Amino acid sequence: MRGAAACAVVLGSGLSKLADEADSLARVPYETIPGFGRTSVAGHPGFVSLCRIAGSMVLLFAGRFHAYEGAGARSLAAPVSFAKRAGCSRIVLTNAAGSLSRRIRPRSWLLATDMVAFPLRGGSRFAGGPPDGVSRRAGRRPPTPLVSGRLSAALGRAAREARVPLEKGILCWTTGPTYETAAEARAAAFMGADAATMSSLPELLAARRLQMEAACLSWITNETAAISDGRTDHTDVLAGGEEGARSLGALIAAFLRRRDDE
Repeated sequence: MRGAAACAVVLGSGLSKLADEADSLARVPYETIPGFGRTSVAGHPGFVSLCRIAGSMVLLFAGRFHAYEGAGARSLAAPVSFAKRAGCSRIVLTNAAGSLSRRIRPRSWLLATDMVAFPLRGGSRFAGGPPDGVSRRAGRRPPTPLVSGRLSAALGRAAREARVPLEKGILCWTTGPTYETAAEARAAAFMGADAATMSSLPELLAARRLQMEAACLSWITNETAAISDGRTDHTDVLAGGEEGARSLGALIAAFLRRRDDE
């Protein structure tokens, strides 16, 4: 797979149907790749596929590992590291997320402009290396953005072309595995977050360390306890995955078609 694709996409909970339906040239189970292992969460089948979408080659990672599974820094960053070694310069991270704002409705996409950690324990513990923006030798330096403005803008243009509704906002990362309490959700919203997820921050940190352009798309599956009294479980999160995978496929296809024009 080395050098075959310049872009990779990590598919979050319930979104791996895109990898099943794409034109696949090669598929490799995670457990056969050093540093990966077997996935354990429903909706994360655990394989990487070299696919052709809209005439371009792309690596699709069907599922990921999570901090609440006990995955260490290497496992959490494994898809990003693999993509880098395979020659990808760009990576799009997708996930399922719960809305913290009535502006962000379920069954819609959110393009992350930034990310915060709640509880505040994301940092280098999960992605390796020194604390964010700090060099061991050179002291403090201005922090590098987690998400690429250029890549995010390209995805925004692709969403408009594909007529896929796309909001922008800030993601809050939690370790899980339980969903946020009402108090935690209100605190996250107070911090400026628009949606909450249990993934993607470790991968964004790894991409920044590896100098890859990264962007993050969240499929909003539910409203959190900050704005709803309803209960949410993983079955609810997976239920809308097929719809999310379909619209994601249209968005990624439009993005890949536009790449030669950028």
